[in-house]
Amino acid sequence: MTRRLRRKLSHLGKKKEIVDSNSEISDGGCLHLNTIRDIDWTALPNDTAFKLFSYLNYRDRASLSSTCRTFRLLGSSPCLWDSLDLRSHKFDTKAAESLSSRSKNLQKLRFRGAESADAIISLRARGLREISGDFCQYITDAIVSAIAARHEMLESLQLGPNACERISSDAIKAIALCCPKLRRLHLSGVREVSKDAINALAMHCGHLLEVAFMESETVDEMALGNLATVQFLSFAGTRNLKWGVASQVLSKLPNLVGLDVSRTDISLSFIRRLMSWSENLKVLFVLSCPVFEAEVDNDMVYVHKGKILLTVFNDIFKAVASLFANTTENESNVFSYWRRLKIRDRSLDKIVLWIEWVLSHSLLRIAENNQKELDVFWLKQGTKLLLYLLQSTEEEVQERAAAALATFVVVDDENATIDSQRAEAVMQNGGIELLLDLAKSCQEGLQSKQQR
Repeated sequence: MTRRLRRKLSHLGKKKEIVDSNSEISDGGCLHLNTIRDIDWTALPNDTAFKLFSYLNYRDRASLSSTCRTFRLLGSSPCLWDSLDLRSHKFDTKAAESLSSRSKNLQKLRFRGAESADAIISLRARGLREISGDFCQYITDAIVSAIAARHEMLESLQLGPNACERISSDAIKAIALCCPKLRRLHLSGVREVSKDAINALAMHCGHLLEVAFMESETVDEMALGNLATVQFLSFAGTRNLKWGVASQVLSKLPNLVGLDVSRTDISLSFIRRLMSWSENLKVLFVLSCPVFEAEVDNDMVYVHKGKILLTVFNDIFKAVASLFANTTENESNVFSYWRRLKIRDRSLDKIVLWIEWVLSHSLLRIAENNQKELDVFWLKQGTKLLLYLLQSTEEEVQERAAAALATFVVVDDENATIDSQRAEAVMQNGGIELLLDLAKSCQEGLQSKQQR
């Protein structure tokens, strides 16, 4: 029992005998059963109780709250309800209404499916800053527009990675009109991103920094030139882009720092144009681009004048390390080096976080495609990249990395065939320990990915 708890019990006039600490502690540093039974757990300091509640999933949190009035009050504290991950739960209008009294201070919400998306409005969480949804293939323009209209404080909206086939440019215009504080917009599988939709974002969202139109059929290239505030852009998996126009427009964006054209049909000539013409560009992702990969030659420069090109051919760790000063000794450990930095550079932090986000998305997609010609990439650096992403501070990045590990190790789903070399690479680089650590996480999303 801590001294702080002793003082708390004494102050409350508890007439329980507090025995000497040596008699309370059994071998291994554990409290004796009779000592545990004598402790008044409701007298825990609030910060300790809040920490205890934060480690519980929602069901266990509700069960603990039902035991007494003290825990019921603590369990309903706003600081425990600023974030909700409802992907593992049935979330409909009835559930939303039951949670609405605790959602006034809700800042971040993660959901799954169209029914859950439709129920978000019933939460009455008008202060929501971040909304992230997956399995969004049945979400319609009407649902997205209603969510945007009710949450004008929204700063981040992410829908994917499943294709949002029923969302059109009309929904994007509604988001732009209703959410002027928007900073991040990630949409996957919107078939057509029109000129009007992009112009609406440029006109009404003056704080927009990060945009991703992934797996789309068409995106209006000329309108992209109006996204003057945007620092990070991703067109991963998007088809039918006119790269002659796009490369010219994108190279003129004044604040563009990071660009992801992975899984597109971009060619070597347009990659060189982007690298040479873009003044502020620092990171260009070109992962799994068949046309580029067929044309690339030994003269390709991957690090040039502060700009880095990230492909399956070059050393990604070394390229990312070049963004930092004095990292020669930390090239193979650059992500861990960055996390340990005591003096932070906010602009560099944003770049590395975006790099982690792109890598987690791209490596998962590459693993799902299971291309045999990428065996060398996985064994040489792909496995290490995934293991470093497992240690990210971003839960979504960790989840995708765990899913990618499970996917690329199993080369035949029907027969559950394991690639022995890839599995060995995971074990040799400490993957088992990292996955076991994730299993201890209180986040249900991480636990489910780790179990795969």
